[in-house]
Parts: sequence; C-alpha cells; structure tokens
Amino acid sequence: MLESINYIEQYLIQPIESMLKNEELFPAMVYASIGIETLGALIDDKPIRAKAQSKTRFATALYHLFPNQYGFINKNSFLYEALRNHIAHNLIPSSLLNFIEINSASNLHLKKTGSQVDFVIEQFLKDYLNACRLVITQIENQSIRSKKIAF
Repeated sequence: MLESINYIEQYLIQPIESMLKNEELFPAMVYASIGIETLGALIDDKPIRAKAQSKTRFATALYHLFPNQYGFINKNSFLYEALRNHIAHNLIPSSLLNFIEINSASNLHLKKTGSQVDFVIEQFLKDYLNACRLVITQIENQSIRSKKIAF
C-alpha cells in the first residue's frame, strides 16, 4: 500500500524524468498522457478504482492542475480524445495535433492553427511534472487528502 505522495514520486514523476534524461520524448508523452487521468483520480473525492471516471478525471486534472490553456483546448474533450484516447488505444496521437520541436517558439504550445492544435511535447511534459508536484504540495498542505493506493 502506497500513500499518494510516494506513488506520485515513484510512478508519475521518476519515469518521466528518466525518459527525459534519455531524450525519449514520445514514450514520455505516452506515459504522461495516461498519467493525467491518475492525477485527476488523486484529487477527486472518489475512490481510486471508481468506475467510468476516465474522461472526468482527465478533465479535472487539466482544469485544476495545468495552465489555463489546457482547459480551454480540452473544451468538448478535445485533448481527451485527440491525445489521451488516441495514445491509449492506438499508441498514435490524433492528426488533429501538430507536433512542434522545442526549437520553435514554445508560445505556440496549444495554439489552434486551422483544424489542428500545435503541441510542444517538451512543454507538455514540463506542465505535467509541475502538475504532479502541485498535487504533492496540495497533499502536504492538506488542501486535498492523501489516498492509499493498493497494488
């Protein structure tokens, strides 16, 4: 049985940091895309294993833990479908996402260009890690409660 903070550090932060160190951006994006839902599960008031919560928990994490543009872009579950679902079910992101190298201006991240949304993986991973650390801070200052996670 793990407490939330230990779980976040061991399973949500450390794997991403390791992949970033090895410049494995796509696997890190895949892992983080799934991890967003887990962050939502850690901050909501339902048990970790509550059924039929995927879309809700993904949105909860984006709206409460990520910069505002994520919630704006996720309107009508856009990021849930184009990023999370495509990655989780096909291991391929939607063609509605336009991946941009970090060498480009990072202010392009999550900007709409025609029917596509520009997506900077490095910025996404930075925002994801910040979201993980925000949950740890919220648990430490007791604004949310820690959940026990059984394997």
